[in-house]
Amino acid sequence: MDIVGTGLSSMAGILIFALVAAGVAKIYQIGTTLSEIKELLASLKRDTQMPLSSYPFASAESADQLLRAVSAELDHPVPPVSVEHRD
Repeated sequence: MDIVGTGLSSMAGILIFALVAAGVAKIYQIGTTLSEIKELLASLKRDTQMPLSSYPFASAESADQLLRAVSAELDHPVPPVSVEHRD
């Protein structure tokens, strides 16, 4: 009976060691993945930074063209609206 107890104790120790080692490896893997994601997001942000104009549309005509393009894709077109020019 003493041999069975020793064997079970050894197996439990090996199992606990394997679980701790797997946990440490998984934490390292998660850290590596997060750092790669951080680098990708930083490079994406760096590549897509463009100076934005203070006005979303350069003119009322471009806004009207955009409205017409969106309206053409809808199932229920937006009725045309007269645009007042502000100077």
